[in-house]
Amino acid sequence: MNILNKTTSEITALVLRISFGISLLAVGLSHYMTFAAFKPMVVSGLGPLEFLGVIWAFILPALMILGGATFVIGKFEEVAVLASGIALGSIPAGMLLKPVLTGVSLADMMPAAVNAFVWIIVFVLVVKMTNVSNKESSEN
Repeated sequence: MNILNKTTSEITALVLRISFGISLLAVGLSHYMTFAAFKPMVVSGLGPLEFLGVIWAFILPALMILGGATFVIGKFEEVAVLASGIALGSIPAGMLLKPVLTGVSLADMMPAAVNAFVWIIVFVLVVKMTNVSNKESSEN
């Protein structure tokens, strides 16, 4: 990869993709490193679905790590998009499901849900910019 032959939009896409990948990878690793605190956060407020929360607490960081790492290396784009999309999409869904299942306040869940939507917006931007730069490169 010769960085000198890249357009500014391709360089921007590259920087955004790598930065997003490293960030997602770091969050996934951090969740495993602090698993004793992370698991109760995932499980709390799920009521009768707590057993699913326990399972998801193990899977979510793995998806973040897989998605982040594949974004960083720039290979297996389908794997990166699928793993990251499932991981990020599950966060607001899970957070907003908690008030429906139990007495957890919606106001307590909204900050985490909004934060996850910010991640999803950046995720969409990364996917769109990466696809655009790939199409421009293949046309030349």
